[in-house]
Amino acid sequence: MQKWFFLCGLIFICEAGFGQDKTAYIQTYKHIAISEMMRTGIPASIKLAQAILESACGQSDLACKANNHFGIKCGNDWKGKSYKKEDDDYEEGKLVKSCFREFSSAYDSYIAHSDFLTDPAKSKRYGSLFELQADDYKGWAKGLSRAGYATDPQYAQRLIDIIEKYELYRFDKETDEPLVSNSPKKAVGLKLFNYNNDVKYVLAQSGDTPQSIAERNDVTIKQVIRYNDDIDNEDQLLTEGSYVYLQPKRNQNNGKQKVHLIKPGEDMVALSQKYGIKLEALLKRNGLNDGDIPAPNQKIVLKGKSDKPLRTINPYDVPAELPDQKPAGVISQADYASADIKIDVEPLPVKHETTAINKVSAPVQSTKMHTVIKGDTLFRIATQHGISVEELKKMNNLSADTISIGQTLMLK
Repeated sequence: MQKWFFLCGLIFICEAGFGQDKTAYIQTYKHIAISEMMRTGIPASIKLAQAILESACGQSDLACKANNHFGIKCGNDWKGKSYKKEDDDYEEGKLVKSCFREFSSAYDSYIAHSDFLTDPAKSKRYGSLFELQADDYKGWAKGLSRAGYATDPQYAQRLIDIIEKYELYRFDKETDEPLVSNSPKKAVGLKLFNYNNDVKYVLAQSGDTPQSIAERNDVTIKQVIRYNDDIDNEDQLLTEGSYVYLQPKRNQNNGKQKVHLIKPGEDMVALSQKYGIKLEALLKRNGLNDGDIPAPNQKIVLKGKSDKPLRTINPYDVPAELPDQKPAGVISQADYASADIKIDVEPLPVKHETTAINKVSAPVQSTKMHTVIKGDTLFRIATQHGISVEELKKMNNLSADTISIGQTLMLK
């Protein structure tokens, strides 16, 4: 790697074409670096500096013959083409050839680098990097080194030196560079980026699905599903106005708010989306398991760790408190039956008619339906609609306590 670094100033011919010095390399690949920054949150300065260092400005053997500009090894899950060369792998004390991924283009290598760092399976190594400020290139450089991205002990400083010498940090604030994409995109979406907990998101529009979100925002459907704990499949109809994250959520709330007082009807999936915190991390901070429903009026820790176990509730109990989902002044039939509500109604005068009997027809009640989405439970659905789980099961002839994604349930 050090030899590659000192060769960056040279220009020579390799099998992939003419070599490039740093300035030419930066001009060539800055657009994809900025595009990937907007897509994943990895600073463009870091991506360019890593590529310059790892590929010797595109002149290394690995870059020329395998289009691999980031030294990404095959790993156990790689099923594409590979290129083998000696690096730092040993067997029985002997240096052996390492397996590196081979890409069809340098641009594919840039995208693969992003997917490598954002892979949930590697969140323990690289997840904390996405909690840094978007322009904290020093923090990113040091974090990559600590995570073991490279064995060079001077790796972080080398990245910082490249970034500062060539002022790559200026690209971390760029948002108007043309995005690299092989497919046309709709105008709506790109101009509607928002950030929650330093994570990029868009608001779902009427009729949106993970597929439409992906096509509109230059991300893959798998990424949309992976980044959002309330989305399960590509055909799921999204709730209008809901958050759809385009980057991995954080492990904690980076704002000032430390706790959330959970209300009746809320669950951990909803809070994960509301605060831009990974569901797995949020559960761990509060000592909960997947599927646990904390009882209302408890503090859910958004940063740090809960110092006492939370009370959980049985999802099949009748909810003690129901969320107010009726317009002001409207009293439902359930309210009349509630022991906590007393209504004094003056009886209407009875008219005695001898010629005819006035008949009053019963009001027609419209049937509501609910389509099950990722994160739904019988308790969550029942609570949102002011009924008990047993009533919900009875209305839908459910004998089991489980429901499946896409299932349609009848409501009152």
